[in-house]
Amino acid sequence: MNTTTTRTRIVLPFFTDSLAVRHNRMMSLLDSGWVQVTYQKGDGQIACRLATRNPTLVAAYGCESDRTAISRSDTDWNATGIVYYYDYTKGSIRSFYVQDVIEVAIPADCPENNH
Repeated sequence: MNTTTTRTRIVLPFFTDSLAVRHNRMMSLLDSGWVQVTYQKGDGQIACRLATRNPTLVAAYGCESDRTAISRSDTDWNATGIVYYYDYTKGSIRSFYVQDVIEVAIPADCPENNH
């Protein structure tokens, strides 16, 4: 008997007219754990990143300066819409504008499950 399970990612509802509400929702999603964020970069390319702002995950995969940079970025909002996050693939802090987000999803498998 084959017991293979195919997992699928879960696309999350995200869009709203208010930039502030989108920003707060994005921060909440990133704080909860790993999410796949698809957004348009400044040069027009589409990027899909495995991202988090969760302090425990950033401490496990990044370094203390990564955790500090993310916590300091919490006060950088000032209606700019910039979100700073830890990028699993790049292994560093990255950022995007919340208005450029195309899709947010819970990945089918997280890095912790692949060890």
